[in-house]
Amino acid sequence: MLSALPPLEELKGSWTLIAGEVNTGKTGLLARLMESFAAQGEKSLALIDMAPEMTRGVGGKLTPPPGVAPRHYAPAITAPRLTGRTPDEVLALARGNAERIEEVFAAYLAAPARVLFINDVSLYLQAGDPAKLYRVLETTPTVVINGYLGASLGGGELGELERRRMEALAARCARVYRMAAP
Repeated sequence: MLSALPPLEELKGSWTLIAGEVNTGKTGLLARLMESFAAQGEKSLALIDMAPEMTRGVGGKLTPPPGVAPRHYAPAITAPRLTGRTPDEVLALARGNAERIEEVFAAYLAAPARVLFINDVSLYLQAGDPAKLYRVLETTPTVVINGYLGASLGGGELGELERRRMEALAARCARVYRMAAP
């Protein structure tokens, strides 16, 4: 976990990724950064929350901090690997998530913000089209994203695809914070 927030001036005008294992503070850091942008007077904030509801101690939607009111998009998301019983069911759940997230992308693209926060981008990358994600990111001057990049949820075809896409996203970001377990 980062002991101090990175200076917001370093984050402005670029893409930042917060990546790591489950329960390493990624969502908390994203919320603190959102709060800091709002405290500095930024009003054009949006949050796309791709996280599922808490499932077996993993995941959970991000509640914007008190006094912070971003445009908030939170589609219903399922935790495919934690709820699917077969590889086919896991993939079907991931595809359903991607479809619901793409509906949010269309709404967001109609009026992009100056600062975009994305909670749990890895859920989209399991079955979504990275090019569609990049179109959303490219419309926004400042982007701060978090996502799962670990081993505890298992691999398989879906996990390997998610990992490759998360690493490709990391390569396109100006900075990457890799969160370690406490």
